[in-house]
Amino acid sequence: MMEPIKKKDEISLMEIYLHLKEIYKLILKRKYWVIAVAFVGASIGLVAALLSKPTYTATLSFAMQDSQSNSMSNIASIASQFGVSLGGAPSGAFGGDNLYQLLTSQRLIEKTLLCPIQINGKANNLINLYIDTYHLRKAWAKSKKPEIRALQFPLNQQRATFTRAQDSILQTIYATIIKKPMLTAKARSTKLSIGDITFISENEVLSQLFVENLISEATSFYVEAKTKVARQNYETLKHQADSVKTIYDNAVAARASMADNVPNAVRQSAGVSVIRKATDMQIAASTYMAMKQNLEALKMSIDQDTPLVQIIDKPTLPLLKHKLGKLKGLVLGGFIGGFLAVLAFSFGYFYEKLKKNLLLELKERDKVNL
Repeated sequence: MMEPIKKKDEISLMEIYLHLKEIYKLILKRKYWVIAVAFVGASIGLVAALLSKPTYTATLSFAMQDSQSNSMSNIASIASQFGVSLGGAPSGAFGGDNLYQLLTSQRLIEKTLLCPIQINGKANNLINLYIDTYHLRKAWAKSKKPEIRALQFPLNQQRATFTRAQDSILQTIYATIIKKPMLTAKARSTKLSIGDITFISENEVLSQLFVENLISEATSFYVEAKTKVARQNYETLKHQADSVKTIYDNAVAARASMADNVPNAVRQSAGVSVIRKATDMQIAASTYMAMKQNLEALKMSIDQDTPLVQIIDKPTLPLLKHKLGKLKGLVLGGFIGGFLAVLAFSFGYFYEKLKKNLLLELKERDKVNL
């Protein structure tokens, strides 16, 4: 065995080599212990491989086209003619990375879990499929709370009517999906407008339907949010146009009625009211035509500014399957076990060396004090 190491500010390469040599000799002496620990690790790896369930990965690729053209200025100018202000439209609220944060938001994930689906010809929702996949009702049956034991998520139940227990379970499932993570959403690069949504679960139907319904819910919410202000102004202008159309119709009816009452009038004053109504009718007609043209231009501008989410690749069955194989579990478990055994013996070696050095230093101090 080597002599105890004296305290030094630096350690040489030769000393490192000698330490490694000593550790190698120590491991050779205790090789059966290393083999035993590696065998235990391999056994644990094999058991883990046998007990582990396969997971299925569904990936959906999409492209985002959101062209903010000069048509927004056209919308503003048309709306301003009738005293309507577009205000600040949320043009950049969901741009860039914000879109991918939206895809992992609690609101959209809950809407995705609660949306109706068809499985084997039966109507259901994704949250019930999730609950059945991970056998959550078995755990709920052991709960002390009766509302948890009897918890259900009926199809098409209004979100506003959810109980406290239902809200709690929804939040728990959302946290699991995000923290595990089961769901990831990211862009392929900063230069591309192509993104990928990936969901991993123990049920391939759940994985497939989740990404498909998530992109559907996200697209609806995204388009609604991006065009909300413009569509509100469109509806306002449409209501004004309908009012002008009503005025025109009333003017036409009134003119016809007055003309019938004075068919052969001798005095010119008798036809004044008819002329006035005819003038009102012409003004209302020209105003209505102008408003109709502006409404068509406004609608076209809204359609041009509506963002387009184009699906590129959808997941198809069978999905990519991941499972820890028996051989991989054996090799990986054995390697980890052997490595931990070597690490433990190495730590023990350095601990003994450190203890000897400290005792030697204490003896030297005692001699100096004497």
